[in-house]
Amino acid sequence: MKRLGYVLTLVLALGFGLTFAQDGPKVPKFQVGLDTVTFGWPSVNAQGGITNSFGINMGLGISYRSYFEPLYPQSGSLYWEAGTLVLILPYLGVGYDYRFDEKFYVGGGVTFAPLFLLAGTWPLYPTVHLGVYLY
Repeated sequence: MKRLGYVLTLVLALGFGLTFAQDGPKVPKFQVGLDTVTFGWPSVNAQGGITNSFGINMGLGISYRSYFEPLYPQSGSLYWEAGTLVLILPYLGVGYDYRFDEKFYVGGGVTFAPLFLLAGTWPLYPTVHLGVYLY
């Protein structure tokens, strides 16, 4: 009975160890934030840098953000983005994001919504955002 306990402990330890072992960098599966990409799916390169994100925004539309340089932990990158508000109103934006570590990022930018001109409102507005990457 004691031997079965040792074998079971060894199997569990090896199983958990293999589960946590990774061949490369950690790859986030989702991102969530107060951002133009409120809930999204980031894409990463082979070194683990985030190259773009696609997702849903709080304006009931979709958003796509692409970084000029991959976004690595403890670094920042300029980006451009495009998307829709209420599924049909297009917008474009540029900005800068800084990634603190594997999880947290902050940033800011300027967004241009051309159809806001037709409504008589200012089409250019600043944005400040923050979020987390989920693994």
